[in-house]
Amino acid sequence: MTTVGTIAPTRFMGITLDKLQTAIIWLMFVTSFFVIVEPAPSDLLFVVALFCFLSSGLTISSAIAPLICFLVLYNLGAFLSYMQIPDDGKARMFVVTSTYMAASAIFFAFYIGQDTLRRFDLIKRALTIAAVIVSILGIIGYFNLGGLSNQLTTFNRAIGTFKDPNVFSTYLIFPALMMVQGFLLGTQRHKFFSIIGLLIIFASLFLAFSRGAWISFIFSTAMMIGFTFVLTPSNKMRSRIILFTIFGVVSIAVMLVLLLSIEQVRNLFLDRFTLVKNYDAGETGRFGNQLNSIPMLLERPLGFGPFQFTYIFNLDPHNVYINAFSSYGWLGGISYIVMIISTIIIGFKSVITRTPWQNAAIVVFCPLVSTIFQGIQIDTDHWRHFYWLLGLTWGLYAASLSYVSRANARIPT
Repeated sequence: MTTVGTIAPTRFMGITLDKLQTAIIWLMFVTSFFVIVEPAPSDLLFVVALFCFLSSGLTISSAIAPLICFLVLYNLGAFLSYMQIPDDGKARMFVVTSTYMAASAIFFAFYIGQDTLRRFDLIKRALTIAAVIVSILGIIGYFNLGGLSNQLTTFNRAIGTFKDPNVFSTYLIFPALMMVQGFLLGTQRHKFFSIIGLLIIFASLFLAFSRGAWISFIFSTAMMIGFTFVLTPSNKMRSRIILFTIFGVVSIAVMLVLLLSIEQVRNLFLDRFTLVKNYDAGETGRFGNQLNSIPMLLERPLGFGPFQFTYIFNLDPHNVYINAFSSYGWLGGISYIVMIISTIIIGFKSVITRTPWQNAAIVVFCPLVSTIFQGIQIDTDHWRHFYWLLGLTWGLYAASLSYVSRANARIPT
């Protein structure tokens, strides 16, 4: 593992480069909730961050090479698939966005490989602030407080400053899990305000009425609690985890009862609680279109091309794996599947490796796995937070390999 330069005391307007880099990353995640316009502020700040880190502050590890290879092949597939269709501004932007997402994953894999604990804590604090802010906006929009429902809600579902309630709700899962884990371990700062903030996030996640997000949150939370319980070396900590889990379940149950006592909320909940809606079933429904597309894609090595699935079937694929073969061709589809399998393997290795950032590996791995499985139900391809989790997982793996290697080198033979 090598470092691109060293974080030198270079100054810009009296500010050291290290502090400038820290401020930009913090701002990027704090503003990451505002994506109603594109490019979003966090996208522009990411470009600034790239320039600030070019000279120093990034750790290059050969362990991240497979991720780079997968993402290059994936995006090469998108480019080849795009080249077969008539020039289309929307499709062209699809390829550009895919490349940007890949670059962000690689950047954060490098970023978290050095000064891992401090940088992960920075991300946690910034994302927590962002999640609380957008959750408040989501609640304001849902209940039309101040007459803002037109700007902050759609289909009677909370969206905050996102365009889609499904993306909005899944964005909240990672910061929520980091806060939950902080309470389990007793490391969460400002406990009273954190409890209030966490309940606000839970409420907004629920009011987004995303069935996939609900399942993803429950699944990832159960995984996180299970890993944290099993892997902690302290029996006292296990008792604490059990007590806080019971307290948390009761608190959420009480909050849900209060929310469901509101007729507007209860009616939409009963409607959304149906697992299969009318637009899912049938020959031309979501699942029917997915099945019908498979024989066609098997005959097209370059796929349909970006956004062509929608033109053919009059409905989005709603499945990231179908979309991988449709918009990225065989090259992209196979690369994506191999990348996902490899990521699960290396992520699990990081989780079970005893390092100072083992808990960070757990809380990153769990929402990533739930998002991977959620991809069967919805297209997660261009979700910013998915690529952050992807990069962080590979970066923590690289950092863990380096840590174990250094520890073994200190053991006398």
